[in-house]
Amino acid sequence: MNVRLERLRKRQAALLKANRELLDKADAEERELTAEEEATFAANDQEREEVAKKIAREEALAEAERTAAAAYTPEGQGGDRTRLETRGPAWRDDPNRGFSSSREFFRAVLVATESGRCDDERLLSLSARRTGYQAAVGSDEHGTYSDPYGGFLVPSGFVPTLLQVAGEGDPTAGRTTLLPMEAPTVAIPARVDKDHTSSVTGGLRVYRRSETQSVTSARMEIEQVKLTATALMGLSYATEELIADSAITFAALLEAGFRTEFSSKILYEKIHGTGAGQMEGVLNAPCIVQQDKEVGQAADTIVYNNIVKMRSRCWGYQNAIWLYNQDCLPQLATMILPAGTGGTPMWQNSAREGEPDMLWGRPAFPTEYCPTIGDAGDLLLGNWSQYIEGLYQTLESAESLHVRFETNERTFRFLMRNDGRCWWRTALTPKKSAKTLSPFVKLQAR
Repeated sequence: MNVRLERLRKRQAALLKANRELLDKADAEERELTAEEEATFAANDQEREEVAKKIAREEALAEAERTAAAAYTPEGQGGDRTRLETRGPAWRDDPNRGFSSSREFFRAVLVATESGRCDDERLLSLSARRTGYQAAVGSDEHGTYSDPYGGFLVPSGFVPTLLQVAGEGDPTAGRTTLLPMEAPTVAIPARVDKDHTSSVTGGLRVYRRSETQSVTSARMEIEQVKLTATALMGLSYATEELIADSAITFAALLEAGFRTEFSSKILYEKIHGTGAGQMEGVLNAPCIVQQDKEVGQAADTIVYNNIVKMRSRCWGYQNAIWLYNQDCLPQLATMILPAGTGGTPMWQNSAREGEPDMLWGRPAFPTEYCPTIGDAGDLLLGNWSQYIEGLYQTLESAESLHVRFETNERTFRFLMRNDGRCWWRTALTPKKSAKTLSPFVKLQAR
């Protein structure tokens, strides 16, 4: 059996099956492929084409080897038969059993393996049944346990599937406001309407009046929210030998890895970004509200009143989601609304696969990008519809053979240009409350 050829054929079948499953899943859910599924489908298809080329080369090489081996069979080479017959019994006393070289010995073994029978007396003489003796086990036989005496001839298996930890999904995806940018810098007009003590429209006012009585004129205040796209780039080098010889299509492997890395970086910046040369994270947004901890609250804890008060400070709670560090889960999942000697759980486990858990009626997602428990922001409540994501240049990939041409290396570059921020510049002051509201609320450090 040609182990390498069999492995390539299995990999080709696995890639075809994977793409079929992607299409079947999308058909079953009556939708088109997602961007991530499209990328996976394309990577699988590209790898399948590379595998097909390797299969063709391997089949051609195997056929050439079979033809060459047939030329050395006793039936096809009269000279070999004559040489065997004219040597007589004397060759049996030869330590090499009549083989002039190791090359001749392996050719004889190859012929016997391909034909399924052994007609070469020299090989048969090596059998314990023909010689009538057998040496002590482990002393003179070939075996896989000893590399110099057979182990080197046994190939190692290889599964052309990369084991990897899947990147964390972005729970904010599809919840933010997407804005295609037609220029590197885009200014968006916004009404300054976050102080409702006298006006909810940024300064306009209306009055009740009597006949002939005049009213005071009013004007509306406007500000600008600016998005400035900056480049997010990834770079990698690979030798042409690796690209040509790898059982896994290396270019597709790099592309899939960088796409995951870009998504991870963007999610991190949405939460922690400084806004200077990168996206502005909500933890650094000027409008974020920090909910104070309870008096006497123990360190590294989350209590029922924290949830209640965070909910009371969130603007647009009907569109909000909870993000939390996974260290917080034991406390969130066991939190109850006290009622007499019992209570009502505030946490609701997902009843359907693929659906998120719920905290006080809104989806709750664990993320490694929230600070650990006890730090400010370990529990984050956010209405992400108020966060603007501007995209000026979609993720693009490029390859170059010239950057490191003299070392026979290929350059892979991945680039996108974008920006993002919450468009609120201040928290909202309600008409009849001293407690401000915001789309984003974090819990104070404890």
